Amino acid sequence: MVVKLNKDIQILVVDEQPLTQNYLRYALETLGYTSFTYAENSTAAIALCRDKAFDLIICSFNLNGKDGYQLYQELKVRNLFRHCTGFIFISAETDPSLVHSVLELQPDEFMVKPFAIKDLKSRIDRTVQRKNLLRPLYSLMDQKKTDAALKQVEQWLEQGYQPKYATLLLKTKGEILQQAGRWTEGEQFYSSLIHDNNLHWVKLGLARCLIQRERYSEALSLLQPLLQKADLKLATLDLLADIHLHQQMYKKAQTELLQAADMAPRNLLRQQKLMHLSRLTHDYEHQFRAAKDLVRFARFSIYEQPDLYLNLARASVDYALSVDEEEQTSRLSKVANDTLSHMRQLFPDKQKQEQQVVVQARIYYLKDQLEKAKQLLLELDQNMESQGAEDILDKAKALHEVGLLSSSRDLLKALTQDANKLKGADPVFLTYLKQERKERETLPMGPREFNNHAVLMYERGQWQQALEAFIKAFSIMPGNVGIALNLLQSLRSTENIDPSIQTEQLRLQCEVILSKAKLSEEQQKRWQQLQSQQKIAI
Repeated sequence: MVVKLNKDIQILVVDEQPLTQNYLRYALETLGYTSFTYAENSTAAIALCRDKAFDLIICSFNLNGKDGYQLYQELKVRNLFRHCTGFIFISAETDPSLVHSVLELQPDEFMVKPFAIKDLKSRIDRTVQRKNLLRPLYSLMDQKKTDAALKQVEQWLEQGYQPKYATLLLKTKGEILQQAGRWTEGEQFYSSLIHDNNLHWVKLGLARCLIQRERYSEALSLLQPLLQKADLKLATLDLLADIHLHQQMYKKAQTELLQAADMAPRNLLRQQKLMHLSRLTHDYEHQFRAAKDLVRFARFSIYEQPDLYLNLARASVDYALSVDEEEQTSRLSKVANDTLSHMRQLFPDKQKQEQQVVVQARIYYLKDQLEKAKQLLLELDQNMESQGAEDILDKAKALHEVGLLSSSRDLLKALTQDANKLKGADPVFLTYLKQERKERETLPMGPREFNNHAVLMYERGQWQQALEAFIKAFSIMPGNVGIALNLLQSLRSTENIDPSIQTEQLRLQCEVILSKAKLSEEQQKRWQQLQSQQKIAI
């Protein structure tokens, strides 16, 4: 059935460049469209969408302030965007990370500037015709009438309605089942299609259902081959990371999320997962990078909030504490200070004063201003009522770092027992919280002081005790080259090492870190001496 396209549809064009606006006006008029509205930025577009329902939105990615990607997100979140509304992205940029990020949103079309009128025509025709033909289904989906929507899809499939959309209808049915959490039905549906080798998305859908039903090995066997499919790799990496999170294989999950974030860095949920995972694995550099990307890509979006800036400041301090280079520590301290300052400018009415004081105390600690840091913390209100779990955790870290161990441990104990604070918390955060409590309970002082104490024990000839302390410090700060050097030297000079200590693995980890790190002149000299000793021993 060929549907005659309605040229009176309501079109919204979002683009700030007058040349592009003029070209699109000329193109649309040439194609016979008469009802179109222009918005020069996202704010204007959102206001227009509040007042009027559009059939088609043609949106430039490149907008000042809130860009096209963020506009699309906000329209979805605010329910200003219907299933039957077509959305066509246009962009002058073709950077792979941008393209992957946009395609992950699943717009109807993505066009690269400059484009010919005939190309625009084919994209509009294709989008509008599909939306018109499937409008009854999309209307039910907008109303969240799951059973009625499924019935409509099944009826059309049975009738052979619009054969060229049969694959789209099958895919839509699977998506409806997933969104409704009907995982058993979803598994049965996808399993019935699994033998069609042309429908690769079926394996993704089936894997999602299997993961929800905790059948991880079956899901893994489905997903591994899909890593070779360029158009499926991103979704496959996310699902593999989910599986390994459930299996508590955190390093593996982090590696997969790093690959996915590199492909499409604008996905904020993925960056948040990566940030939480990285600190769980003591990878403070990637925790910092993810926190930085969260602030960067949330800027001007509906998701921008003070906590993103606080988390970046906190991650800056965590990272600075894990490194052993004065210049880098100074740079990260500045990032933390600048981030707090920026937060105050953006959110003057939501300053989160106490949380900022805690971060400031940690910055003082970084600069070896211990008494100043301690005094700030002692002046804080001890009431936990108005604070979130992340705020309390950061305060516990700060208290431990300045030597107020009892207060730190009490705070962590109260937090882990507070069901209301942890209700609905991310499982990775809960695991991290338990890990922090365990590590802080076994550390008689801050991690940096603990390493310095181990050095004293080593110099006094207490080699076995020093080795155990270096191992503990290294487990908490695996990226610190000073601790890596100390541990490596201790491993090579300590006799009768406990057989349960995985000495070869520890040596390899230290050597990998030292071979990649930017070492000071003194550290480089120590590293060369240790390498020479190794060669002599061999």
